[in-house]
Parts: sequence; structure tokens; C-alpha cells
Amino acid sequence: MARTFSHDDEERLRQLHADGVSRNEIARQMGWSVGTVTNHSQRLGLSFAREAVRAATDARQLDLKDRRQRLQEALIGDAERMREQLFAPHMAYSFGGRDNVFASRIVSEPPPADKQKLMAAISTAIDKSLRLAEFDSESDTDKAKAALGSLGEALTRLYGSADDYHDPGAD
Repeated sequence: MARTFSHDDEERLRQLHADGVSRNEIARQMGWSVGTVTNHSQRLGLSFAREAVRAATDARQLDLKDRRQRLQEALIGDAERMREQLFAPHMAYSFGGRDNVFASRIVSEPPPADKQKLMAAISTAIDKSLRLAEFDSESDTDKAKAALGSLGEALTRLYGSADDYHDPGAD
């Protein structure tokens, strides 16, 4: 017996489309053929035009970049707060003795072992913030290279190759 595209299928199709899921992925998730998804999408006025998908993808990438930058700032803030703890008064405590008594006192700075752990945590926070910055700078570099390549191609189409160029001032 053939399945029919139900109202629930329509709602799921609308939601997946609104989430920016591709037509092929929607078909896979819903268990329908790509043609069926295409036909029902058109009937519902949903478009899979590449420009719209590209715009949604670009917007998502900008949102993620913003989140990475906020996380990078937070990690640097974490590192700064932990660094302050290296030289701040510190509560030293222990459990000990025959009766396992808790004892504590404030000391001028954390003991060396605690400072070492703080330095490791500071180093990790800084390293991760730098990795986030590196990730975004690499993608910006790639975009710049692509833009320069496109510019070079356009100039070649307009003016020909460097081999075709004749400098009038050289005569």
C-alpha cells in the first residue's frame, strides 16, 4: 500500500526547510524520494534556491564566528582571573591526625603545587582562545586568497595575460 504525504509530513518538511536543511537531507530524514520532497516543497511554496541557502549558510557562519569571538574573550578573561589567583591569599586546608580533623588557614599565596595547576589551566585557556582566533583568521585568509584569485582572473579577461602586456613607457 502506498504512503501518502500527510499533514505531519508537511509540517516536518516546513520545519526542516526553515532550519536550512538541504533537499537531499530532508528526503533522507523523512524517508521520501528527492522528487517527492521537491514536488511537495513547490506546492507549499518552499524554495531550495541556492542563493537563499547560501545566504542562510553565510548568516549561520557569521553567527558562529561571533560566538567563537565571545568564547575567545571569555577564555582570556578566565586566564586573567586564574592568573590573579597565583599571587592572592589562599586558604590552605588539610584533614589529618588520629581523629581526621579539618584544619585551615589563610596563607599569602597558593603552594607551588597549586600554582603549577593554575598555570596549566591558564595555559590551556590561552591556547584554546588562540586556536579560536587562528580558526577565524585562516578562513579570512582563504577568503582573501579567493577574492584575489577572482580579481586576477577578471583582470586577465579584461586586459589579457601578463605576456600580452606592453608597457608604453618601456619604449
